[in-house]
Amino acid sequence: MASFRRSLFSRNSSYNVDVRMKTFKSYVDNPDEDENDFCVGKVEVTKEEIKKRASSFFQNDLNPHLLPGEKTVTEADSVLCFVPFTEKKQGISGKLFITNFKLTFLTGDRSSYDQQNRRQRNKLIDDGDIPLTNIESIYQVVSGGKRKKLLPNTTVSTLTKYLEIHCKDFRTHVFGFKFTPKDQIKKITNAVIHYAFPSKSWLLYAYEYAKNLQPTGNGTVSNTPLYNNADDWERELNRCGCTKWNVCDVNRGYCVSQSMPERFVLPMNLMSYDELMKAASQFNENRLPAWCYTHTNGASLVRMAEMYAESELADYIGKKWMNYPYSSLSSEMYIRTYCNRLKTAIQLADVNKGYPVEMDLTKLCPSLKDVQASYERLKELIFIDSGKDFAVQDISWFSSLEGTKWLTCVSQCLKVACDAAKHLENHTVIIKEPDSRHYCCLISSLVQILLDRHFRTRLGFQSLIQREWVAMGYPFQREGCLVQDSSKSNTEYIPLFLLFLDCVWQLTQQYPSGFAFSETYLVTLWDSVHMGIFETFLFDCCHQRSRYHIDARWQQRLFLPSTWDWNVQFSDDDQSFFNNPLYVMKTNPDVNEALNKAKYLQSSLRSKIPTQELYSYELQNLEGSNLCIDGTKSLKGYRLTPLTGAACMKLWTQCYLRWQTPAQIIGGGNPSQYLQQCVMVEEILCLLHKIEALKKNSAKSANSLARTRSDLVFSMALDTPRTTELLANTYLSSSFPFSSVQRLSREEKSVFTPISLFLEHSTIDYDYSNDDD
Repeated sequence: MASFRRSLFSRNSSYNVDVRMKTFKSYVDNPDEDENDFCVGKVEVTKEEIKKRASSFFQNDLNPHLLPGEKTVTEADSVLCFVPFTEKKQGISGKLFITNFKLTFLTGDRSSYDQQNRRQRNKLIDDGDIPLTNIESIYQVVSGGKRKKLLPNTTVSTLTKYLEIHCKDFRTHVFGFKFTPKDQIKKITNAVIHYAFPSKSWLLYAYEYAKNLQPTGNGTVSNTPLYNNADDWERELNRCGCTKWNVCDVNRGYCVSQSMPERFVLPMNLMSYDELMKAASQFNENRLPAWCYTHTNGASLVRMAEMYAESELADYIGKKWMNYPYSSLSSEMYIRTYCNRLKTAIQLADVNKGYPVEMDLTKLCPSLKDVQASYERLKELIFIDSGKDFAVQDISWFSSLEGTKWLTCVSQCLKVACDAAKHLENHTVIIKEPDSRHYCCLISSLVQILLDRHFRTRLGFQSLIQREWVAMGYPFQREGCLVQDSSKSNTEYIPLFLLFLDCVWQLTQQYPSGFAFSETYLVTLWDSVHMGIFETFLFDCCHQRSRYHIDARWQQRLFLPSTWDWNVQFSDDDQSFFNNPLYVMKTNPDVNEALNKAKYLQSSLRSKIPTQELYSYELQNLEGSNLCIDGTKSLKGYRLTPLTGAACMKLWTQCYLRWQTPAQIIGGGNPSQYLQQCVMVEEILCLLHKIEALKKNSAKSANSLARTRSDLVFSMALDTPRTTELLANTYLSSSFPFSSVQRLSREEKSVFTPISLFLEHSTIDYDYSNDDD
């Protein structure tokens, strides 16, 4: 493990503090830096240009960039922001701001005004910004080294020496207040406690943000259905070929259950409207059984909440049957009779008429308390910012990781999903838990990913999350601790959605070419959950979302963006990292044919055909292959059968260890493989284009050919400023594209690899219109 977790920074660095300076000064000593000239990528920046930018920058006060509706609450001067894993011996001085949206740190060193030497990946937040909804815990360190966790609804009266911010994206920020005025220290400490842990949902910044936005569409965002209307449900039913199920609006106006959507899917022959209204009261939170998915064999996956042990229904049925010999049956017997009636309706919706298989997820999956405890132990392993602690931890890393039991939870969930998918190939499956809002979301999503390749695409995956998690009422706000409920003593974070994403990541590792999206997409999705301005992951249910959208005081309808509108956060260049090059190779017809033909030639004909004839043979027989990369005839009905044993589980390092600098592999890791795969796909597409041009009889027809775009990072037009900036100023490590190296010295940057070097010896031609050569 020591070879994997490598130390990057020297621990012998010290501060060069000049108290006489009134402007903010960098406390990182960079003696190698030559101020006469500075090279950015391949662009030479003169000393005069740097001075001009600096002069313009310091003419104005340091102020954060504010989003619509964002307001500055308080600020603190001369705050030290420490570089992680440097024992608080490296850092920069600057100004710390608290707004109603984020905690942001601004510095007056050259990185702030030298825009050519820095790159902002996210359009909404900069590298020094921390959304308040992303803060999980706050620790105060006072003089003497005593460390205390600051709880919600508390006030700090003692002076703070250091403030540690632990974030839900597993990043740690440490600020020092050695040179900060005492009155500002108390204000900034109490402000971050107050605004990071609001007690009411309307105190979230999203409310102010929504007042300044306009509606983005009518039910779809980037082609992702939101399942807020009957049409989205009908389209999914038609896609699955369902004929025994229909969209029900019994919950219109949320009159039955406030935690369910207004429309969902029920069996056609379940019960009448009046009976459904009566039956709903017998289920936990009035949540009726609901359809999730129908397999190609006609069997369906159904989620169901538990029925109350004692209910009015027992008395109702008892009175109805009082004149029959069964009147002596107990209330529990009547409940079981009614459950059988529900199962019969679900059974009739199965074209095979098989008896449903019932799976109790509370017995099969780890308890929520176990997941919670496992997550807390995982955080203890990850949330460190000391090089000494890192070295000590590294000795017992594997045993400590095993002790968290996190990968055991991942393994259990995958096993349950695989069992459910196997049952679904022969029978209808009913998954149940007390409220059908937790593990039902996770297991139903995994089952559909295993059985249906549509949900392994970005659009399908997003629609799956929107339907099974968002629409069906997973409590993101409550379980994500976005709002602190003072009436409840237990406000611990429950990372069930992270557990789901980890399970999906495990599947991508076992089936590298089976998913259209990359692990960067999954990590970015996890980060977006805690942005606090997207309606997708901000609420507990559709009913809460609908109430939040209406501002009664101002008589206006409020709108928040959806997470699935990725253009709000990222440019096209950055979104290209969401795509999986191996999936492109597997599904792109041109690339697929070329690779299969090459595989066929290599295995069958290389020993028979002379080398000089191979090229002409390939030109003549490039078309006609229907084989997939894995050797199957097609992907229709392609079911994933992953290994679920503990030995097959891996730690999701890009998500959990991306901010641990000593654990970064400089110039290597999975991102290095990913970028090389992107180059390979582009070279194949380029060569295929050349082959097609050579096959044409006239140059005129060849010039009219258009080359296929892969939508990968190296398929972008390289003459645009943003793409040039991306390739020249983005440095490669195993944490790419998340970990920043903007504040490294020139000597430290020399060991990093800019991703533009991957194109140094490539044969990619970026002329997409024609090929005259």
